[in-house]
Amino acid sequence: MKRILTIQGAVQRSSLKKVAAAACLLAVLFSSALLEAASPDLQNTTPRGAQRGVETKVTFFGNRLEDAEEIIFHYPGITVKELNVLDNKKVEATLVIAPDCRLGEHHLRVRCKSGISYARNFWVSQFPNVAEVEPNDDFDVPQKIDLNVTIEAEAKAEETDFYQVSMKKGQRLSVEVEGLRINNIRQRIAIDPFVSIFNKDGFELASADGSALLKQESILSMVIPEDGDYIVEIRDSAYQGRGAYRAHIGTFPRPTGIFPAGGKPGEEMEFTMLGDVKGEYKTGATLPLTTEEGTFGVLAKQDGLFPPSPNPVRVSDLTNVLEAEPNDELREPAIKVLGALPLAFNGILEKEGDIDIFKFTAKKGQSFRFKVYADTIGSPVDPVLNLYDAKFKSAGGSDDANGTKDSQVDLKAAEDGEYYVRVKDMLDRGGADYVYRIEAVASSPRIEVTMPEMLRRDLQYRKQFNVPRGGYYAMVVNTTRRSVSGELVFDLPDLPKGVTWESGTIPKTVSQFPILLKAAPDAPIAGGMYELKVKTVDQEKPVEGLFKQGIDLVRGPQNGVEYYTRYHEKLPVAVVEEIPYSITIDQPKSPIVRNGTKKLKVRAHRKDGYDKKITVRFLWKPPGITSPSTMTFGEKDTELEYELNANATAEINSWNVTVISESDGGKGVMMSAAPFVKLDVEEPFVNMKLSMATAKQGESIEMLAEVENLREFSGQADVQLFAVPAHATVPVLKIDQKTEELRLPIQTTEKTPVGQHKNLFCTVTVLQNGEPVVHRVGMGGVFRVDPKPKEPVAEKPASGEKVVASNEAKEKPLSRLEQLRLEAQKESSSQ
Repeated sequence: MKRILTIQGAVQRSSLKKVAAAACLLAVLFSSALLEAASPDLQNTTPRGAQRGVETKVTFFGNRLEDAEEIIFHYPGITVKELNVLDNKKVEATLVIAPDCRLGEHHLRVRCKSGISYARNFWVSQFPNVAEVEPNDDFDVPQKIDLNVTIEAEAKAEETDFYQVSMKKGQRLSVEVEGLRINNIRQRIAIDPFVSIFNKDGFELASADGSALLKQESILSMVIPEDGDYIVEIRDSAYQGRGAYRAHIGTFPRPTGIFPAGGKPGEEMEFTMLGDVKGEYKTGATLPLTTEEGTFGVLAKQDGLFPPSPNPVRVSDLTNVLEAEPNDELREPAIKVLGALPLAFNGILEKEGDIDIFKFTAKKGQSFRFKVYADTIGSPVDPVLNLYDAKFKSAGGSDDANGTKDSQVDLKAAEDGEYYVRVKDMLDRGGADYVYRIEAVASSPRIEVTMPEMLRRDLQYRKQFNVPRGGYYAMVVNTTRRSVSGELVFDLPDLPKGVTWESGTIPKTVSQFPILLKAAPDAPIAGGMYELKVKTVDQEKPVEGLFKQGIDLVRGPQNGVEYYTRYHEKLPVAVVEEIPYSITIDQPKSPIVRNGTKKLKVRAHRKDGYDKKITVRFLWKPPGITSPSTMTFGEKDTELEYELNANATAEINSWNVTVISESDGGKGVMMSAAPFVKLDVEEPFVNMKLSMATAKQGESIEMLAEVENLREFSGQADVQLFAVPAHATVPVLKIDQKTEELRLPIQTTEKTPVGQHKNLFCTVTVLQNGEPVVHRVGMGGVFRVDPKPKEPVAEKPASGEKVVASNEAKEKPLSRLEQLRLEAQKESSSQ
């Protein structure tokens, strides 16, 4: 910006230059501070886990971490004693793991002054963590370790790691690996673990490549046959992987199944643990009142040790039914009626070819969904589910459903009576841990609350809500009604200090809706995980849904397919540093009408000369409204017009709309939203019907338009015909409230293309409060252009040629076929 001094001020230039220099320096410093606000990126930690009950120093690796202030944990049990920023890529923290911290997987994030990172996992074990010591890739020179430790190691391509333990006859040797799950690398599987156990002579005693319980992660247990040293081999199954892994090696129990496979919320249960090499055993557990994924992990202790990871069970408000043999045949008389639905059927396919059948009752017209839980809770069963009526006639069947191996069938009872549900394994397999659970539930009112995928194959993208001080941030929420109708409202009962939210009532016809977050200028820079609820407006039939976010921790190379995803019921919200720009939308003074367009003025307010590009987009648009996906402010632009288009069915209402902006100031992407403005969607003022018109090239004709006045408007409106062919012109005409018919003059030229020109339409622009209300009317008009008639051309006779009178017919030339016929006749007559 140029500064122009007055004549009176010119004499003070010398002193003002010094002041200006100081002011410029201050502005640069202030601008630099603003530019620090950018998105932090957490990639992984070293180590990837720790022992509970101890303090552990952990290094967090990523990008743009120089302003880190806090580590946020999704679950209780881990706190931070000390945090030090090493540089923009590394943060070091001392974590205190509580003695009663839950074992297994935890999720954490780094909160910086500039925002909250993606969630990554961190693992808590019961054993001391021991680092891998290289070289340990020679079978004859393995790394010697104690029993009951957790190894922190790295797998390399074409390399095998060996660990030696001393065992006594009859002891259980168990190995469980966390490899695939702990490497958060986009579209790449870092390691697919393979485990073997050898005796000292090099004979393989047992091996595992994946497991039903942990999918591609390997678990392996065996009973030691004699005293001696044993070698545990860990490697990538294809000798190609490269990544970190954690290996639990010891005498801990490792059940692979649990029965029954579920219970009611808050219920005290006794479970039978199945599949351990030393036999089944019992454990007790109290199921939680609420769960994030509908399951609860049971850690079944034995001889003072836990398995490293839990056995999941379903938690649902259903009465358990346990299978009773014999129940293999539909006509088996021993099968008893178990009662009326809803119920949860629990069983084990204990041997090859095993089939389990349950009998229940239902009344005509009742509807139930039968869903098998087997693969999704770590069972090896690949279920096939069938339903039958009392006459053994099929009432439905299913193999795989919902992207899993588990089955699902819907039943609507055709009549009162008894029905059967049958389950078997797809390949007729069976075993001690082939557990399943069939939940038969009636449709009950519920609201599912999620957020749309903002970037394909990345569920966490733009799901961290970093609200700049004195600014705004927006989110879009999906609400899926299940047996629920009517209007909904949001509820965010707790947010960071200084943050408020604004939304509106979600109409019954709408499933997606925006929320705007605002941070006060003096809001403390802080953040955390917060609940988002959706409730019905009708309190006579109250239903409440809780937000659930998918955290895709591992995606594979096959087009980014999900390999490992967890879910969490809170969303990350933080107040971040002020950013060097803000965005606003001018409040429109007129509506957008159905089949109309509207240009919204969007402004960029740049601070201290910020001159980077700023991209804006509508995160959400009212039903029936479309717009360009993005628009961009140039380096110094401060305003642009964002055009909206309404279709013929755009929903009539007054809507809150905003745009989200992003800009890279050199240290990552900064984001901000505009305050809400009201966008009114209304019925059009006029409509038109265009009659077909025809003209020859060079002619001027009139196209007739029937005008239908739908609503009152003041003054005159401009009418312009569009989509006319090239080299044809139409003037702008006027109509008013009384106009019923309009003649649109179309002037063609000799160059106007011949043919039928379709899809002509008119725009009608009505002024309201000084702003244009643009209609698109008369859609599908047709204008035909015929060629200009050709004038006859008089032929000039050649020198000496007789001039034929105009009324004297010229001799018609013969065709080639006629010439041949004439020649043939002449030859015939000459003979």
